[in-house]
Amino acid sequence: MGDAEPSEVLEGFICPICKADFGNPRTLLSHFQEEHSDEQDLIKTLRDIFDKAKKKILKHEVTTEFTSPRSTSTNSFVYIQESQQMGLTRCHKEYFMQIREERQQRIAVPTNQIIIRLEKLLDKMPTDPSKRKQHEKDVVPWINGNDVKRCPNCADLFHVARRQHHCRTCGSVMCSDCSRFISVLTAIKLLEKTLPDAPLESNGGEHSHIRLCVHCLNLLDIREERKTSKNVNPIISQFYKRLSEYKIEADNFMADYRKMCASLNLGESTFSLEAAQELKFSLLKLAENIEALSSKIAILGKDAEHPPQGLELRLQTMIRDATTMYLRNHLLNLPELPTEDEFQKIQEKRRQEITAKIQEEKTKQQIRTPVNHSTKYNGPSPQKALSKGQGWVPETKKRNESDDPLIEQMNIIRSYIKEAKLAHKNDEVASLEENLRELKKEYLKKQQQDEFNSSVDSCDTTSETSTEEGVK
Repeated sequence: MGDAEPSEVLEGFICPICKADFGNPRTLLSHFQEEHSDEQDLIKTLRDIFDKAKKKILKHEVTTEFTSPRSTSTNSFVYIQESQQMGLTRCHKEYFMQIREERQQRIAVPTNQIIIRLEKLLDKMPTDPSKRKQHEKDVVPWINGNDVKRCPNCADLFHVARRQHHCRTCGSVMCSDCSRFISVLTAIKLLEKTLPDAPLESNGGEHSHIRLCVHCLNLLDIREERKTSKNVNPIISQFYKRLSEYKIEADNFMADYRKMCASLNLGESTFSLEAAQELKFSLLKLAENIEALSSKIAILGKDAEHPPQGLELRLQTMIRDATTMYLRNHLLNLPELPTEDEFQKIQEKRRQEITAKIQEEKTKQQIRTPVNHSTKYNGPSPQKALSKGQGWVPETKKRNESDDPLIEQMNIIRSYIKEAKLAHKNDEVASLEENLRELKKEYLKKQQQDEFNSSVDSCDTTSETSTEEGVK
């Protein structure tokens, strides 16, 4: 292998079959087509090579049939992204709750155990130091000090100068430097109950305190912090709660205002213009309160020594932005109320339209029911046979409006509307007004029918009189 000569490297526009150099690509291509026309695949490959070389020289991107816009590889595949459906999902809540329960139990169980032991220690605790020590040993068994040579917390050896001490709630061994104390009154407050036999701190000194280890004291501190956090309401939470109340009140007012505005612009008498103006003033006042409160939330704590940062600052900014958008979309583009003159013009126009509609309905009713006089000439009606001269007949008089059940029902509904307006029950007012309008329509139809019947009767009477005169 060492004596073999290295293969010669050929450069230029060389034919891959006959190894001849033709100097330029055009001559090489014509030679290949004439001399080696059978090798069509090689021709295609050679053309591709020439095209790529030409494009590289001209600094064009090399693109082929399967090339994506971001790739220059001839074998790359164009991936067309399709709309994907929701695939397999898994809920991790059960696993999370399991881990959370384990963490909570890891803290809750020893904490509850400490609280129970504190209650037993304080219940009927002797004032004599020797008796008190025996009482503490009876409640919580102590670990044998001979088995512990070093302090578990600081790892220092116990000797004459460094004595062993025991935690009163777990019985573990510790040195004096690692001991912690809580007063008897503090322990009573932790229990949240009154112990009549618990000792007071009148004597002072070490015997007025309870010795604890660092671990037990940390558990008690965590318990107190959680209790405090439940009762403490941050100022931003108070502001946001009030802001939410303002928004709910504004939403209720806006719904009533839009109903009143639409009714007044139609010329209806369901609502008064003064009440709508007062409601609009209340809405604008609410908008001012919402704006001021959101501004306070946005700058809350920025003047303090430690201004809000991170998520807290982002929360304040998002509350401010959301409130600004709420004001812009709801309270700052309220529909306009008509003025007093405009409202009177709208009402007058509405009355004219109603009158014209009633007249049109009356005309249509008369056209639909023509008077047939021929049926009246056969003979007098039995009801018209009697006259005043033939006997006593009660005088026909117009029925009192109060006797009409429709009038009576309309009056009752009007009284209900007044009571609902005084109670500011706008929904009930709207429904009662709708009922009143329907009753008015029914009453107008009845009046038109009565007028039409009376006109027909008068025509019949006239025709009968003329017939009698002709007979005579």
